[in-house]
Amino acid sequence: MYIEAILIGLLIGMIRNGRLTNFNNAKFRGWAIAILAFVVYLVPYGLKIFSIGFENPQWFPFAAMGLIGVVALANFDKTGMKLFFVGTLLNMAVMAFNGFMMPIDIEKMRALGFESFVESITNGTVVNYIDSMDATKWTVFFSKIIALPKWYPLARVISIGDIVISVGIALVIQSEMLLHSMRTKNSMVRFSYKSKI
Repeated sequence: MYIEAILIGLLIGMIRNGRLTNFNNAKFRGWAIAILAFVVYLVPYGLKIFSIGFENPQWFPFAAMGLIGVVALANFDKTGMKLFFVGTLLNMAVMAFNGFMMPIDIEKMRALGFESFVESITNGTVVNYIDSMDATKWTVFFSKIIALPKWYPLARVISIGDIVISVGIALVIQSEMLLHSMRTKNSMVRFSYKSKI
């Protein structure tokens, strides 16, 4: 879902006369925190590779999501970041009420052909997901229960929070492409005006 959001954001930005190169000029705060979040997310896999026991490895993916939320707060002034933060917070709330794991409809995952992933959930290899059938009742509605069509190339099961995050990502990308294009044009106008004096 996030890959599609990036592509849609780029497409909308280009349609609105934004430039891909302008996105490189965007100044996002908290890159170090984002990198730390990625490392923290991978910790459970490292623990398993080196056969290191840890009582609640699901805390690491949850903490990583929290760090991403901090990055969103650090860039709250940017268009789309508020939605990104709300979606992240919604997913975290669902996880917090389910032992820091995200409930997912495993039957819908099976129907999409993710049998090996389902097996990984049931045998505990994947530490940050549980069957939505075992979720706290009210959180089921905000869990990963929305199945994309099987014919869709990147079909998967997503949550409402995922959708909100994706919209936020698309808005951030296209708005930054446009903002920097506008700044460049304004700078050119001011330069041409001064050259006449």
